[in-house]
Amino acid sequence: MAIKEKLIISSGDPAGCGPYISLKAILPINFDKYDIYLVGDKDIFDRFSGFSKLRGKINFVDLATPRIKEVKPGFSTALCGRASLAYLRRALSLMPKENINRLVTAPVSKESIKRIRPDFLGHTEYLADHFKVTDFAMMMASSKIRVAIFTRHLNIRDVPDKIQAKELTKMFSLLASSLRDRFGIKSPKIACSSLNPHASKSTFLETEDETILSAIERFRPKIFGPYPSDSLFTLDSIRKYDCIIAIYHDQAMIPFKLLSMKNGVNVTLGLPVIRTSPAHGPAFDLMSQGKLPFYSSMSESIKLALRLKV
Repeated sequence: MAIKEKLIISSGDPAGCGPYISLKAILPINFDKYDIYLVGDKDIFDRFSGFSKLRGKINFVDLATPRIKEVKPGFSTALCGRASLAYLRRALSLMPKENINRLVTAPVSKESIKRIRPDFLGHTEYLADHFKVTDFAMMMASSKIRVAIFTRHLNIRDVPDKIQAKELTKMFSLLASSLRDRFGIKSPKIACSSLNPHASKSTFLETEDETILSAIERFRPKIFGPYPSDSLFTLDSIRKYDCIIAIYHDQAMIPFKLLSMKNGVNVTLGLPVIRTSPAHGPAFDLMSQGKLPFYSSMSESIKLALRLKV
């Protein structure tokens, strides 16, 4: 009998879309082939039809969080923040015990978690700290585009000071090795954006773009660029590269969400395990109105987590 591939899901903010999209994304999975673990609260999952169909098919880890029934869909509370972190911590603790190396995280609310942990920045930074890695990166991936983000969640006024050749070359190396080792792309073709408008290798280079260019010229294998983002993020240009590096958050996320809002996946590079997540937040606006959100991004997150090489 073939050994099943294992995957664990932390179900995100209990007031958000995480439990619902996790449930909907899990239901079509071939349980003869995959061993799925799901961490959350039964009292939350019981709110959604279909949960009973998973009984005996998955490993459901019920944290039985005190007062969890008080959670109101779509509203941020400290209880939700505490539960969100508890789900993630339990999932991480189970991974070595159960020999699981694939993690999918449903969306959390930074607002809720910051009520109990003010220094929380996001899943990416939390996981890097947990696994004690210093070289890590956030990649957004879909069938149409892959884009890695150099500075992640940083105020735009602080971005220029973070552009350093040493840090850029570290990211180039991590991205190239991840595309080879995780995605199976033998000779990845990567392009890097500039920071400033119209800046490219031969024109309109400001100080920051000169730093980007110097890092590119020092790195082997070759990174293409820097290219101005208004020409780099076109359909014809995107098709040329296996991944594009954006210098700051919205430079990446605007084109990515235009192309892949409903099927995009967030991948954390540099971890010793596979970690993916849907490319959206907890959808409090929809949940508070009793509207059910799309779950295709969560489905793609699970599919990609199972497809990537460990």
